Amino acid sequence: MSTSLPLRRVRNDDDDDLLALARAVSRHFYEDESDDELRLWLPFLRGCVSLVVEDGDRLVGNFGSLQVDISTPGGGRLPCAGITVVGVSQTHRRRGLLRRMMTAGLDDAVEREQPVAALFASESAIYPRFGYGIAAPTIEYRVDTSRLRFLDPVDPHLVVDLDPADVVAEASTIIALVGDRRPGLVSRTAAELRMTLQDDPPSFRRGASSRRLVQVPGRGYATYRVKDDFRDGVLAGEVRLQQLLATDPEAEQALWQHVLDVDLTATVTADLRPPDDALPWMVEDRLRLRMGESAPLYVRILDVVRCLASRTSAVSDGLVLEVHDPERDAGGTYRWDVSPEGAACSRTDAAPDVVLPIDVLAAVWLGGTPPTRLVDARRLEERTPGAVARLDQMVATEHAPWTPWEF
Repeated sequence: MSTSLPLRRVRNDDDDDLLALARAVSRHFYEDESDDELRLWLPFLRGCVSLVVEDGDRLVGNFGSLQVDISTPGGGRLPCAGITVVGVSQTHRRRGLLRRMMTAGLDDAVEREQPVAALFASESAIYPRFGYGIAAPTIEYRVDTSRLRFLDPVDPHLVVDLDPADVVAEASTIIALVGDRRPGLVSRTAAELRMTLQDDPPSFRRGASSRRLVQVPGRGYATYRVKDDFRDGVLAGEVRLQQLLATDPEAEQALWQHVLDVDLTATVTADLRPPDDALPWMVEDRLRLRMGESAPLYVRILDVVRCLASRTSAVSDGLVLEVHDPERDAGGTYRWDVSPEGAACSRTDAAPDVVLPIDVLAAVWLGGTPPTRLVDARRLEERTPGAVARLDQMVATEHAPWTPWEF
């Protein structure tokens, strides 16, 4: 591990320092490095706790942590470190720079009393080694809309245009309501909302149209772009759905009907959808929804007691869990009791019913993966007969955990 290169915190009150960080992030992700483009990112970066590694006058490593929260089953919220803008220069790889930044960033999260960290991974093989587990799997669609029919259509006039000036306030309300019933929803900062719903420079569009915004007032919204195309004189345009959130089934279907019926298009692509999405059950021919796996939300549990005590369960039960954490000090043996009213967790000397690593605890914590599936994968060990089936019931949720945006 290279420790000779200095690691320091970015000065959030210094635009020049933030601009240098933005340039390093853009360089490491092969994005536009012009000053005008980079300045769009400054409000977002100002809300991060950011670390950089320097080699002379170059920033060769970058790491950010947003101060957000994550929803838990039962409608609770926990402070969360939203790990973002992580990168290392191609010329400085395999020197331990990522490990240095990750260790310092998670130490900072612990000091801030954030019991959990979350991220979306550009390279998915990297983060399990730091104790991150897949807490919220997602799916993606490529939809052939040419002969798509809804089984029980709702009134399309429920959907109206959403004024960009109103979108941040409207989205904030909808996000909060969705988080009350869905675990795993990582909140957005005001700067993120402005950047992803109001700012719309050509570089954000990737060859598609400006952003379209629609809503079912007070009940849901969707944002998308259109890539115009004709092939042999036949329309072949693509709708690129960015977000679609709703608080009730009727509003959700109304928004889907709108998105899947945009003029001059033949395809809709959508990623980061929840695995229990209702769309396949709304349409006559679900084979027109080509589904695949999309980027999951990774979670790193830093405080087992606070995380397990933060949620409710549909059943009343309790187990002893032995958690292994070779990277940090969150391991140990814990007694976990749950009920529809809440949960309690504490360290114990009792013999464990279930043994699992910290990344697997993250996978089951919010109900994203049934523990029985992880037994079959040899990632979780049952010590007491029947304990894993009971754990399945303890962690099961009415709605799958979901975060509908990357950060």
